[in-house]
Amino acid sequence: MTTRNATQNFIAADTTRQKAFIFNNEFEIGSLLNATAGALTYKVGTLLGRVAASNKLVPLTSAAVDGSALPVGILAEEVTLAAGASTDVNFCISGDVDSGVLILQGADALTTVVDLKTIGDRIKSDTQGIRLVAVTDGTFYDN
Repeated sequence: MTTRNATQNFIAADTTRQKAFIFNNEFEIGSLLNATAGALTYKVGTLLGRVAASNKLVPLTSAAVDGSALPVGILAEEVTLAAGASTDVNFCISGDVDSGVLILQGADALTTVVDLKTIGDRIKSDTQGIRLVAVTDGTFYDN
């Protein structure tokens, strides 16, 4: 937060707040796996897929052939995992989510095609009802 005092009779405070989960969200707990060779920090907003054989959550990658190329939810908490480690995490399975905080892996985008559908369309159809919405705050400090 930045505080400004342009005159003696007025004080203004500029704040920035970004909320990932906006309205009517539901969450589940699942086991997140770090399947890489190094420690990683997973950020809030990471799109998750599920490895079919182990039932573990991993960041969705469109090229995956283990079932994790299909979205199941969006990570709701930041977590750091050592290589090969897993932990239980909360992830969003439905409701309105700010599309600006969604984190995709590598060159993946909402327009990347996975099994004849874009990732954006798969989020709508494959999850229990996640709806990505663009959020713009139309207020100004000088109103």
